[in-house]
Amino acid sequence: MNHSIGLFHMPCENTMASVLFMKKHRPKSENNRLEILRQSYRMMVQSSWEGISVADLEKQISQTRGAIFYFNKNKEDLFHNMMDELFFPVFALSQELRDSLKNYSDSDLLGFYKTPFERVRDYLKHNHGIKNAAQAIFNLFIQGSRHYKNFTKSINDLMIEEVDFMSKIIGGRVGKPIDLNKIYIENIGKIFVESISTKEI
Repeated sequence: MNHSIGLFHMPCENTMASVLFMKKHRPKSENNRLEILRQSYRMMVQSSWEGISVADLEKQISQTRGAIFYFNKNKEDLFHNMMDELFFPVFALSQELRDSLKNYSDSDLLGFYKTPFERVRDYLKHNHGIKNAAQAIFNLFIQGSRHYKNFTKSINDLMIEEVDFMSKIIGGRVGKPIDLNKIYIENIGKIFVESISTKEI
């Protein structure tokens, strides 16, 4: 959020002071915004978004209602911002990962590659301290389908794009065709078994 827009053009002798003030506090404001998203995301994957009240958010993330809705128009907007900044960038195959996969040897390629579901699981476990990250993934998808417009289509589009990319890399390296869709289905099955094998989220 660029709070300095317009301040550079303000016909006032205190313009520069205002600009310096905004610049000085912008990093802190950005940290607050990200912390609100991270803490809200952690709550959401372990619960039901409908059941989480604004009061619950205030208590959990130690931010006031005013701070939460300063960065987000409303609770629905907060959900979309969480998904756009914390879920989809992990679920999607980033350009950095694409470049890395291209450089791996034939023998190491499939060993290094992680499916979108594994990437999200590991992210929840290592970045948010979720003990049963596998269970949290299924809850996350339920919440996404309920509260994020065109969630299923977005997921399908990203999966098709990833399968296409991986097929092009693998296709020229192995003699026997590899069914990536089958790999994904098996992967989801393994994560499901993992989700019911761990008691705590």
